[in-house]
Amino acid sequence: MRATSVLLVESARTNGVSFASALKRKYQVRVAHTGKQALAMIKTSRPDVVVLDAASMRTSGNRIVDRMRALHGELPIIHIRPEGSGSGESAADVLLTPPFTSRKLINRIERFSAATHGYRLEVGPFCLNPEQQTLTTPTTEKKLTPKLVALMELFMQNPNVTLQRREIMKSIWNTDYMGDTRTLDVHIRWIRKVVEPDPRKPQYILTVRGVGYRFQLPDATQNGK
Repeated sequence: MRATSVLLVESARTNGVSFASALKRKYQVRVAHTGKQALAMIKTSRPDVVVLDAASMRTSGNRIVDRMRALHGELPIIHIRPEGSGSGESAADVLLTPPFTSRKLINRIERFSAATHGYRLEVGPFCLNPEQQTLTTPTTEKKLTPKLVALMELFMQNPNVTLQRREIMKSIWNTDYMGDTRTLDVHIRWIRKVVEPDPRKPQYILTVRGVGYRFQLPDATQNGK
């Protein structure tokens, strides 16, 4: 299976933060330094995903996104927009605001890669197919809701790592609001019904009191944290 092709649009200046090196370790990456150059490259060879780092270009990037959407329809676009760059709506599929890690950006790209290549995520005894929204466990295969797919994908991409409640809420529900996390608790209860042999005595999705949750693989070699 060919690697996912990514067009990264970022400033030509090298004094800022660039995601190019992190993305090149995993994807076929081409780099454009202006919106005009990006549009020309898309016309020549359409990528699987466009990452527009407007924050590095010190612009909102809204017009570039609008132009890409008008010319190239459903092309997946991840828009990195600087905070306080205006209230205009972005036509991108994903909107991110710095600071965030390259891991978070890659997680977003993987969702589009799944739709393009039939991507499956296999960790321990579990296999997640985001495109078909199914999770295969040691005993069964279940259809998941989109939010449960996103939640399980986040856990499987971070095995044996404790994820803070705020981090999960931000990733899955795109909010920093922690006044009411019952939605998270309900989804944890639902995913445990699929994953756990006995949801009342979880073996895989563990509660870390006062912190969050951890997807624990008993035979994994990674060190939890």
